[in-house]
Parts: sequence; structure tokens; C-alpha cells
Amino acid sequence: MESVSPRERLYEVFSGTDVGVEAQIDEALRVGSDYFDLPIGFFTRVSDERQEIVRSVGDHDLIQPGESCPLKSAYCRRTVEAEGVLAVRNADDSVIDQRAIDVFDLGTYIGTKVTVNGEVYGTVCFAKEEVRDRQFSEAGELFLELLARLISTALERRRYERDIEAQNARLQQEKQRFEGIAENSFDILFRLGPGSTFTYVSSAVEPILGYEPADLVDEPFYEFVTEDAAATALPQYAEALNGEQVEGLELDFLDQSGEVVVLEVNATPISDDGEVVGVQGVGRDITDRKERERELRIKNRAFDEAEVGVVIVDPHEPGQPLIYVNRGFERITGYDESELLGRNCRMLQGEATDPDPVGELREAIQAEEPTTVELINYRRDGTPFWNRV
Repeated sequence: MESVSPRERLYEVFSGTDVGVEAQIDEALRVGSDYFDLPIGFFTRVSDERQEIVRSVGDHDLIQPGESCPLKSAYCRRTVEAEGVLAVRNADDSVIDQRAIDVFDLGTYIGTKVTVNGEVYGTVCFAKEEVRDRQFSEAGELFLELLARLISTALERRRYERDIEAQNARLQQEKQRFEGIAENSFDILFRLGPGSTFTYVSSAVEPILGYEPADLVDEPFYEFVTEDAAATALPQYAEALNGEQVEGLELDFLDQSGEVVVLEVNATPISDDGEVVGVQGVGRDITDRKERERELRIKNRAFDEAEVGVVIVDPHEPGQPLIYVNRGFERITGYDESELLGRNCRMLQGEATDPDPVGELREAIQAEEPTTVELINYRRDGTPFWNRV
């Protein structure tokens, strides 16, 4: 069985709906503590210039749930002020305030802010008393940022659930099913009512489409997509209202500036006492992926159809083998692709090949500079030809 990566473990922790947010954070702190090999992990609430430990793992006396201190006496003061992750391998040689070092006596520390609905809620951090013998990696910082986003999404979701529960307890069961479609914190969570209008949109819509969630609520979804996308989406929406699931639907949305953003949409019906009352789903931004695929198709077609020979060589592999040849190169040399891939272009050289242009070509490659040379090469049948490279 393949081992599960720490990132996948985090997604599993926060994708479940059978435990509370506190239990999810506790498990996430244990995952992070194992990942960083730091025995102390804690999640804080920062308010009114004070820090309160909300959840924690580890045996530090002052880092236990319920413990609090002035923010100016906490490592998290600098974390709240930092733009991103604050990674400290030696607190004595860092921006951490001395009064915080005197209180907590932590030699190694890494932490970042947790925001809820755009406001600083607190921090999530890992530490140990000893000094770390190496710097934290970029991958480690990205891991911590992911954990903070997942906690933020979980807290936002909990706050939203409590608001809805206060307004209408009848929707509690439906909301629990809605939570299950959230695969990660980077996607847009949404709910549509029977009239095809948004009844809820998560805060992730703002960085992706530029709208505030309130801009979409009570508006029909087809107002935010292209005409072609609306023609595709409306029948799918009707099928969802009939109890069908929607999977992998690619739709062209229009962001606030009018630019097209491609979202991959997955949606499921919302049922109440056996009656479908709406649709809930998740939209993932795949614009960059679609653009890369389009550019790649264009480039591949241009290369494949070019009359001149085009090759790509991997300079990092022994012998610098060919990894791509187009049909023009096959036609010019008489070799099939299967005979060329994995071999070096030197296979085309022969008795009359002048070593001087070959050397010039080699020197230009080593210097990472463009060059053009003309030399005699040989086709598969042994006939020579002048080759401008």
C-alpha cells in the first residue's frame, strides 16, 4: 500500500464531517508536529493584544489550552506582523522579542497567521526548546500555509453553519452533506436554490472571480458565465434538480473585469425529507491549465507540421539524447522516430563531416548561446546532405 503524504493527511483530516473543528485542528497539529519533527504544536486566538492557546500538542507548561499572555510577550506577535510564514531556527538570532524568549524559552519556531473572513483570527505554530541545525525549507513553509488555509476554511465553515442553524435548523442535515464536497480550501463552494440563484458562495470566489460573496447571493448563476456556458450549464442544473450528479463540467465564467475564468464544476442535489430543494457544489479554477494545454497543442502542431526538421535534446541526460523529433526531421534524415529517440545527433555525422562547425555548435551549447552552422550529415541510406543547424 502506498504511503499517504503529509499534505494528503491534512486534506483527509479536514474533509471529514463526522468530527468537530477542534478535533480536526488537534489531528492537524499532530500531523504538522510529525512533519516538522517539532514536538510542540499550537493554535492560538489573538484578540485585544492578547494571545490565548486554543489547541495544542506537546508538553510545554505555558502552551496548553486556556493559557494566555500579552501578545507582546508571545512569539506570535512577530507572526501576526509578518507577511507570510515566520521561520526561526535560532530564536536568539531572530526578530523574536527577547521578552517572549525569556517567557517561553523556545529555540526553534515556525508559525503563520490564520485569517477568518479576511480578518486575523490567530496563529498556527510549531516549535521546540532546542535550536534547529538547519533552515526550514520552502516546502515546509508551503505546508504550513496550506494548514493555515484549511483551518481558516474550517472555521469559516463552522461560523457559517452556526449562522444558518440559528436562522433555520431544518437545513442542518443538508449543510453537513454540502461540507462533504469541499476537497480543499482553494475551491469555490456554492449553493443554488430552485430558481438557479446563488444562496451561498464561499469567500474563495473573491481571489478567483473578483466578486464579494454578497455580489452573487440571490443572483442567477447564468449571469456570471458566457452565453455558450449558460447553454451548457442550464440543462445540467435541471438534471441536478432531478437528482443527478454533475461531475467535471468545465464552464467559462466571467470575472469582475469581464475576463474568462474556466471553472471545473462538480455538484450534487440538496435534499430535504426526500425532496430536492437545490444544488450544492464546488468550482475549481483550471484557467491556467486550459491555457497551457491550448498553447501546448498549438506548439506541438506547429512543430509536427513544420517543413524543417525540429528536434529537442535533453542536455541533462548522459549522451544528450533526442527526446522529440518532428515529421520534417524524419523526412530529411530517412530515420523513423523510433530509431532516433534516445540517440545523439552525432549519429548523422560521417566521413565528410567537418569537425570545425561541430565544435562551434558544441561550444555555443555549452555557453548557452544561439548559433547557426552548416555541416555535412548523412541520411539513413548513407547519402550525404548539407544541413543548416
